Amino acid sequence: MKVSEIFKSIQGESTYAGLPCHFVRLWGCNLRCRYCDTRYAYEGGVHEMAINEVINSIGPNSPIRLVEITGGEPLMQEETFLLIESLI
Repeated sequence: MKVSEIFKSIQGESTYAGLPCHFVRLWGCNLRCRYCDTRYAYEGGVHEMAINEVINSIGPNSPIRLVEITGGEPLMQEETFLLIESLI
């Protein structure tokens, strides 16, 4: 997978707002939305990672159970679906 960054923070949106969350920011986007706040996710800083490396970076034994897969545009990568299945 092409990963821009993996980090922990507090979810700021949706019904999960305020909860601790692992963020997996994937690299690449073909949309170029005017309001994008993560243009760096498609301009550089890409790390090739296998799905098991992504999961290990999150920490399979982490007490934080919420994972946000974001981008860029995550649906551009076929491996995104495998990652989701691996996290379930």
